[in-house]
Order: sequence, then structure tokens, then C-alpha cells
Amino acid sequence: MEIDNSFAFLNTGQAAATEAKKDDGALSTADFLSLMTTQLQNQDPLKPLESGDFLGQIAQFSTVSGIGDLNSSFDGFAQSMQSDQALRGSALVGRNVLVPSSIGNLSTEDGFKGQINVARPVGDLKVQISTEAGVPIRTIPLGTASGYTNFTWDGLDDNGEALPPGVYQYRATGTVDGDNTAFGTATVAKVDSVLVGNGQQGLTINLAGIGSVPFSEVQEII
Repeated sequence: MEIDNSFAFLNTGQAAATEAKKDDGALSTADFLSLMTTQLQNQDPLKPLESGDFLGQIAQFSTVSGIGDLNSSFDGFAQSMQSDQALRGSALVGRNVLVPSSIGNLSTEDGFKGQINVARPVGDLKVQISTEAGVPIRTIPLGTASGYTNFTWDGLDDNGEALPPGVYQYRATGTVDGDNTAFGTATVAKVDSVLVGNGQQGLTINLAGIGSVPFSEVQEII
């Protein structure tokens, strides 16, 4: 009776394909020990491999293998951190944050809010609002101030006329020791969206009227 070997041939081909798929070129511990055994069997009798050399090669292989395992652990940790950033980012959408900036977005609901870092006490602190093109439209006197000073602009110009919502510039100045001094400013802005894993910056937030800002620059979540 003739035996059909076609199935045996297919099974053999599948096994070979599976074995080829497993062989990714990496040297396993069993492969290394096999090579070491072969090296011992074929060594020069007049110059035998010393035990110290043998142990040194084993230590080197273990170190390389350990580094590979450590890299795998770091990859897992990085993925976990990215997931955590995504959760934190999703909770920020729609919230207001305070970030260093000299521009802001005037909205019909909240107006325009900012903060001034008055490093030294002044008696004539004022905020000058300008259009996005830099044209002055409103000066808000704040009087005596020291430290972090909050302010709100209602969207009216110096003539009392309402201005349209949008992006505006502002700067804060005051007199210190007889000199006109500019102070650092920060703006309250709404988070429109977040970007996770943007290069070395990690979590990046997109703010209305300001643009993209690293999460590390956020001074306060309101």
C-alpha cells in the first residue's frame, strides 16, 4: 500500500517555519553554555582555559542579559508613566490653569484674568492692555501692591466700549526706586486639549489663546 507523505511534508515545513520564527538571532543561556562546552572540549592542552577566564565570560554574558532585562523593565515603566500622563491630562481638559505669559484670551464668560509677580513693593502698579497687534487700549491702575497680585479685565477699553473676545497682550509696570520697572506676569487660560508623550516634554497642554505649553510650566490649576 502506498503511503501519502504530503501531510508529513507539510507538518515538517510548519515545524521548520515555527523554528525559524523563534530564531531571532538572540543568544540564549543554553546557546552560551553550549559554546562554552565546545570551547573547553577543543581547547589547546598546552594552554588550557583558566577558570578565571571561564567565570569572567559567564559574568559578561550575565551582565548583558541583565541589561536586556533592565531595558525591558524600563520600557514597561515608561508605558505605565505614559498611561498615567494620559489620565492626568484628560482630567485637565476644560479646567483653568495659571501659566507664565504676557498674552491671554478675553472670553465673554470669564473676562481676562491674570497675575503679577511684584518682586518689590510698589505704590503705582498698573496693567496696560493692548491688542494682539500691540495697540494700547486700556490701562488699569492697581495702586499699592506686593507679592503675587491678581487682576481681572472686564473687556472694556479706556472709553468704556466693549471689545470683542479674543487674544490680547498686557504688561505690568510700576516705579521702584524712581525707575519704571516691568514685572513678571501670568495668565489664567482654559485647557482645550492635551498631548501625551511629546518628546522630552512629556505632557503638553493646549491653552485657548496661548497655544501649547509644557505641563511643567503650570503654576496653579484653578
